[in-house]
Formats: sequence, structure tokens, C-alpha cells
Amino acid sequence: MPPARRGSAGLVDATARNDSDTADVTTSEVCGFVCGDTVVAARDLRVRGNVVVRQGGSGYVVGPASSSGRICVQFEQREDQSDNRLNCLPDELRHTLPGGYLAGTRVRSVRPLEAPNGTQIMHGTAGVVVGPARDPLFQRLLVRFVPVGQDTVEEIVCEPDDVETSIPGNFRRGNAVIATRDLRVGGQVVVREGVLGTVVGPSSSDAQHRVTVSFSHREDGSRNRLNCVINEIRLYLAGGLEVGARVQAVRPVSYDGWAPVPTGSIGTVVGPANEEPLARLLVRWDHASPSDAPVERAVHSDDVSLIIAGGFRRGENVAAAKDLRVKGVVVVKQGIIGTVVGQSATDPGGRVTVAFARREDGRCNNLNVVPAEIQRMPCTGGLVPGDRVAALRQLLVVPKGTQGTVVGPSCSQPARVAVRFTPVENSGDRDSGGEEVVLHVEPEDLKVLNAVAEDVDDALQPDREDDTEDVTGQYVAGGYHRGDAVEATRDLCVGGNVVVRANVKGTVIGPSGQDPSGRITVAFAWREDGKTNNLNVITSEIRKVETRCAARGELCAICLAELVTEADEDICRMPCGHMLHSSCVTAYLNHQNGVHINGMTPPATGIGGVPVAPLKPAQCPVCRKEMLP
Repeated sequence: MPPARRGSAGLVDATARNDSDTADVTTSEVCGFVCGDTVVAARDLRVRGNVVVRQGGSGYVVGPASSSGRICVQFEQREDQSDNRLNCLPDELRHTLPGGYLAGTRVRSVRPLEAPNGTQIMHGTAGVVVGPARDPLFQRLLVRFVPVGQDTVEEIVCEPDDVETSIPGNFRRGNAVIATRDLRVGGQVVVREGVLGTVVGPSSSDAQHRVTVSFSHREDGSRNRLNCVINEIRLYLAGGLEVGARVQAVRPVSYDGWAPVPTGSIGTVVGPANEEPLARLLVRWDHASPSDAPVERAVHSDDVSLIIAGGFRRGENVAAAKDLRVKGVVVVKQGIIGTVVGQSATDPGGRVTVAFARREDGRCNNLNVVPAEIQRMPCTGGLVPGDRVAALRQLLVVPKGTQGTVVGPSCSQPARVAVRFTPVENSGDRDSGGEEVVLHVEPEDLKVLNAVAEDVDDALQPDREDDTEDVTGQYVAGGYHRGDAVEATRDLCVGGNVVVRANVKGTVIGPSGQDPSGRITVAFAWREDGKTNNLNVITSEIRKVETRCAARGELCAICLAELVTEADEDICRMPCGHMLHSSCVTAYLNHQNGVHINGMTPPATGIGGVPVAPLKPAQCPVCRKEMLP
């Protein structure tokens, strides 16, 4: 028999071997490989410097090679088109195991298991795949577990679905995750903060510290996956919640075969639910009822609310009650406005995470503060952030009767409040609903549907036609009404100085607080002194003007398309007199205020996707005047 040829990578090409050379080896074992095992090449295999089997090439073990410590393998395909077997080192091969597992993969049990000696393996126990189980079908795994609290090692034959791959950070295959910061490769940003992705599994290069993620969008246009360290991603949960967040049931939560979880029950978010993970959560309730009921139950994100120290709510506007310091250095001045993001990750029960509008050190990080370090910002008109309200009249692109939620006070207009209006769906067409918009409006233009402190069940509140009727009947001198378009009949002076020129347009706000029967408060589109204050005028100083229609050929300043007179309902007349498409105004408001548009992440958000409340009204894209309805 001719001598065997040794390749440059330590492989031996067994070219001229008799059947007797490999006979009677079915019971022999070399480094865990047994005759008949299916294997794949762990890397490119070479003979005399030439690649003969590519990485991942599959084959089966024939038996031990004549060379000590080597394994004879018959591969399905060779690059040199030869049918010869290869004598390989053990580290050049990997078992092909059911479920896609590989020998050495770290796993954990997904259900309680029992060892042959009766030892119980609890759910979640970590283990390592040793290889295939030695059964006739090779459809099971041999897994080595270390039971909790024991020093012994137990090897158990498992079905592939008895275990799951152990991924760093307790992630699971298929988990939806979000990038916690901009991710870079070679110094270039390839994934932006907030981009959604899916966990593929542990990284093959660093299975203990990195996770392979497939992101929905990459800046470089590539579709390659990324190997991320665990602090570069976080689990996406419905409602912007996080694992470990303390929540409270806002309504009874029913389950098949079990008593419902009562309103007010408190629990901890464990993770996403197995079914509908993007909309439902798995919550571990502190007190299960009855006692034999499971403590972990899946709930819809709308069924629970986040518990924040001090009774604050996510998205609520607050102000620093004093100078806030980090390591003795003032980072936020007293009175600086911020938005509550949620619970503090380090102290959920005692601290609040706040995104402040400005930090003295120039950084953009949120701060974890105790409730005594911040204070709520009261709104004018007796309103409180979180109050549900309805529009009493047409407010720019918001129709009369549209419902919304008070966000907070307007910082540039103390007499107004910021309200986030929800879109009104057309009957029978759920896909035609618009987008949320935030407007800074007068409290007199709103009707409070229910305050924050009231426990109101929407299902028990019938829709009444007079819910949005202005029943106050507030009298305005001269027979004017709130929202009427007017213009100055002459130059208007304050202290001898002209502040409003003749023919400047304005909007009636209401009766003057100083002289309700003789004067009218008007918001003019332009003041010569540059101020935005309203003016109290007598009836002879203004006159009502008819609403101007769009002239033929007049263009929308946003989309530059023609304003068609026949489609008058699609035209929004701004307080400053400019006319724009209603859809363009809505998109423009959303862009300036950072409201969610078509499910996209807003540009100004805190942890968990909480929108930072717009502190100032949006400006007209034509004249840059504040858009105040």
C-alpha cells in the first residue's frame, strides 16, 4: 500500500485504502466522534495547500484513521471532485445536531427535566451541548447540565425543543430589540439609535459577550447582521416599558379559566409575551388570586400603567425645583423645564428619569432625580397634564369635537396650554385616520371631558351630542365671536407708539378681562414692536372680514402645489392669513413637535420612546409667526 500523503493543514488524503482498513470500527470513538456521525467542516480543509472541502461542507464519520488521533470522514462534495476520504483532526469537525445546535453550544432548559438518577433540572438551568444522543435515529441531544446549588454534572438526553440557545444578556432568538446608541463599524455609523432589530443568536466570534442582530435598516445599505455587545441593544417591549418596570393594572385583566387580575394590582414586567410579543407583556403579579393561579400572566400594554416615584406620569412636564448637581457640579439650573421619561433603572421605586431641555455641561443625558428635586408645572385654566379635553371649535387642522390630552403649559404663551389631539377616524374607514398634532390653545377653546384624578370608564360614558357644545354663551362686545377673523380699521397705538398698522389681520380671542362689555381681546398677526401679546381694542378699532379664498394659481408654501379652490375643505387658513394644505400643515406640525408619524420614531425622545413635550408652538413656515389657533 502506498504511503499516505500529508497535506499542509495536517490532513491526510486516504486515497488507496482497502475496505479492511476501516472494517470493524463501529464501536470505536475518537474525541466524541463515532462511526456514522454526521459532521460539517469547521473551516476550509486543505491538502498540499489546495482547498478540497469548504467550511460547512457536510459528511459522515467512517471511523478512526490509521494515524493516531485522527478521524476518517467521507464528505459529500470535494472541490477537487475526488471521492477520497479525508483524515481530519477533531477540531476541524463539528457535529451536525438536530435543531441546528453545535457541540459546545451553551443552552438552557426551557422546562423542568429529570436526570437518569432522579436529579431534577429546573427551568432555566444552564448547560452545554456535548453531542448527539446515541440513539438509532440521532434525533436527540446529549446535554451536560450543572444543577443549581450542586457541584455534580448531569448528562441528559434531551429533545431539541427541551433546550434553547443561551444568549448573552438573557436575550432569546427572535426577540425584538432596539439600538441604544449609534452603532459604528470602522468608525462609520451603520445603525442609528432607536432602529429596530431581531436577535438571531449568540455571536460565533464571542458567544459569551456579543449578540448577533439583524437590524431593519442600516445606513450603509448593507443587509449584513451585526455582532453587538449587550449594552448596545435593549429588549423592545410594548408601551415603551422595560424589563423590571413596576406596573399597575388600570382595569381588570381576564384570563381563561382563572379569576381576573383586579384593577390596582401591582406587578413587575418580566419580558414580552410569547404570543403577540410586540403588543403584549408578561407580568409577574405580586399577589396571584386565587393562590394556585400562575403569577406570570400575559397582558396587553394598555392594561397596565407605569408606576413612577412621586406619582409622576410619563411625558409629564416638570421643572427643576433647585439646582441639580452631579459630583458637586451644577448640571441643571433651578427652573429648567424637562419631561418625565419613566422610572430610574437603578432605583425604580425612589427616583425618576427626566430629560431636561438644557444642561449646563452641554450633555444630552437624562438625569435620575428624587421626586423632591422636581415639581409639576401647573397649567392655566385649572387644567392638569393628562386631562382629557375636546375642542369647542375648529382649531387650525383640528376639527371641532376632536379629543386630546393636555401635555402641559405653553412656555412662550402662559395663557395657553399644549394639547396633543388624537386623529378622528372617518366612519367605516379605519385606515383614513389622520395623525396626532400638538397645538397650543386657549383653555376657553377646550371642554374638559374628565380630569386625571377621576376614575372614568370610557365604556360607561355614552357619546353625547352636546359634549363639545360651547354652552357658556360668553358675550363679546360688538356681536363678535371667538375665532372671528378681523382687521384693524386704523393704526393702533400703545403709549403713543404704533404697535399694529391698519388692515393687519387678527383673530378674536374673547372679551377683555378688564372691560368685558366694551373691549375685545384680539391676537393680531403682526405687531410693530415684535411682541406676540394680544391687544384689548374697542369695537370701532376692528372690523370683521370675510374669509379669503385661495386665488387661482396660489401655491402652498410647504409642498409648492396649487391650492385648488374647489377643494376648500383641504385648505387651512393660518392665523397670520397664509393658506396651506391641511395635510401639509399636519405633517409640518408633527415634524416640528416630534409626534410619531406613520410609526416612525420621533426625533426628540427619551428612554422608551417617550415623546419630549413641545415647549413652544410651531411657527408658520411662511412668516415664522407662532401657529396659535
